[in-house]
Amino acid sequence: MKLTKLLREWLVESCDVKADATDDEFRKAAGDAIVSGKLSAAKLAELNKEPDEDEANEFAKKMDAIADGLGKLTETLVKERTETKEEVKEEKKEEVKEEKKEESTKEKAQPSAMSKMISSLGGTPDETDGEKSIDIRVKEAAEMYGTTKTALTYPSETKAGHPHQMAGRPVMDYSEAGKAMDTASERDMAVAGAYAKMLCATAQKGGSRMFGFQSLPQHDKELLLYGMENMKWGGCGPNNTDHNWADIVNRKLTPTEQKAIIDESSGSGGMEAAPIVFDDLVIQAPLLHGELYPLITVIPLDRGRRVEGVATGTVTGGWGGIDDTAVTLFTTTSYITAFNTTIFRWEGAIRIGLDFLSDTPIDFGAHITQQYGERLLEDLDDVIADGDGSTQPEGIRNKSGITSSSWGGATSIGNYESLRFAVPKNEMRPNVAGSAVFCGTETSYQRAKALPVAAADARRLFAGASTNVGTYDDYAIMGRPYKINESLANTEIFFAVMSRYRMYRRRGLTIRTSTEGDTLIRNNEMLMVAMARYGGQLERGASAALTTTAPA
Repeated sequence: MKLTKLLREWLVESCDVKADATDDEFRKAAGDAIVSGKLSAAKLAELNKEPDEDEANEFAKKMDAIADGLGKLTETLVKERTETKEEVKEEKKEEVKEEKKEESTKEKAQPSAMSKMISSLGGTPDETDGEKSIDIRVKEAAEMYGTTKTALTYPSETKAGHPHQMAGRPVMDYSEAGKAMDTASERDMAVAGAYAKMLCATAQKGGSRMFGFQSLPQHDKELLLYGMENMKWGGCGPNNTDHNWADIVNRKLTPTEQKAIIDESSGSGGMEAAPIVFDDLVIQAPLLHGELYPLITVIPLDRGRRVEGVATGTVTGGWGGIDDTAVTLFTTTSYITAFNTTIFRWEGAIRIGLDFLSDTPIDFGAHITQQYGERLLEDLDDVIADGDGSTQPEGIRNKSGITSSSWGGATSIGNYESLRFAVPKNEMRPNVAGSAVFCGTETSYQRAKALPVAAADARRLFAGASTNVGTYDDYAIMGRPYKINESLANTEIFFAVMSRYRMYRRRGLTIRTSTEGDTLIRNNEMLMVAMARYGGQLERGASAALTTTAPA
């Protein structure tokens, strides 16, 4: 029999059992109560309950309800899972594929040591290092060179060391509507150097520009491609077989022309164009350091072997007197005369050691353009002064109609005055008077500066100060510059308004190369020939005066 707390309390109250009785005494008293009918079975069952049993039963009921609910939920989930089993399998397959793809991409995206180095130096590599994007961007070859330009101004001295008449003034480019020119940037010189290197490499590869281009270092290739896509060019295009006119005139190349630059065999004729910066770099030497060329009028041409124009004289006028007096008619005989100028070819050649091709593009470009510029500088000044007019532009000395001044073999102040004032004032208008100069040899200049004040006075007339020696380095007499040109004889001196000399310049240089011949092969050298075209003459003879009878 179970002796619960309730049963013990009832037995103590109803059966006079002591509270401290033993369990056996409590059981014996309970048995006597049941036999006597005092303790019914229902009452015994009630007294046998523990106090927390009802709560436990209630909790058990709740748990049973929860269990039933979970069972039903499990059945539902199992059912749904069974119905979507195939879909889940497909999803898992896709997830597996995606994971593999991500792992593969992650492996490929690991940055190289070079990429990390570029990134640490400020580059932007396009790679991924784990979660962090590096984004590398490799700079173009052209970006290595500066683009800074400054205004191009005339130097204080010519190449020969004489004071420059236009020192400090900006150099004007009349091919661009009289715009001031700038110095070449590092990038300009680098592209010019890469272009010259390709021409040299073409000659080494049997005249094939394609093989010549492919043999260049990658750096030079990128520079040339940059120039082809972004810079202006001048010359003859691939479909121009005449070559008497330029169809590429200071503009960017079309895709077809770009291809022809590096994909033309020696027998295809065609593409003869050069970057404008290459042409400008060569012509800057005559502009900056020439004696006569900076003073003349230069007109750029795009085409033609001959320029046909006219020159006009000055109309006359007069007073008609009183009424009924006829007006004197102006005759147009010789008023308009032809001014036709033939364009002549100029060629300059230099020899280059083939090992020199390994030099940097910027140094190579500067060297080539400087060499051609210095050669062209001397030749242009010579033809302006003394050109024959049949194989080269006509020089001032050979201009028909020029005023002649006879010196009789003596140097005197009077002879120089007669030469100076043989050019009338109407030819010395303010817009051109600044270009009027004397021109002769160094010996003629020395003799002019040595003229004494008098036979018994050793002071010099053209000293510029009261000294016995005088100033010789100013290269000027009578307030006018004295230009030196050694193509003239000592007997020949002229005074001319140089702005009246008109020079026509065909745009674009043509470069040809060769490595053939006994001397070139044995010396490991290359011959590079640049061809340009010029034509020119004095507009009218009255703009200059010449003596051919100065002391020899």
